[in-house]
Amino acid sequence: MVKLKLSTLKASTLLEVIVAMVIIMIVFVLATGIFAKVIGSSPSVKQQQVRSLSSGIIQECLAQRNWTDETVEVDSIVFQKTVLPYGNDPDLLQISVSAIEHGKEIGKSRRIVRKGRDDAK
Repeated sequence: MVKLKLSTLKASTLLEVIVAMVIIMIVFVLATGIFAKVIGSSPSVKQQQVRSLSSGIIQECLAQRNWTDETVEVDSIVFQKTVLPYGNDPDLLQISVSAIEHGKEIGKSRRIVRKGRDDAK
């Protein structure tokens, strides 16, 4: 007759399994926290769009030599351009563009420019 060889398998205890699961859960919680911070700190698409549009408004102001305050609405974002004298030099201007959405400022761009001598307004 054939003899069957009976062997026992070494198994984990319930305590070892629970400890392993707790360690894995801690690693996942830490990874999720790190992922959330990285995503939260990166600039959003809307912030990049606001920066681009603000910069475009300033460039258009320079190209047209338009030194007046204006308000422009793009989608649901209101861009307020203000032009103020900068320092004691009458030829220096500070152009500020604030982006406001639902009453909350979501971005601001500033640039200091030299106004030409022919622009005596």
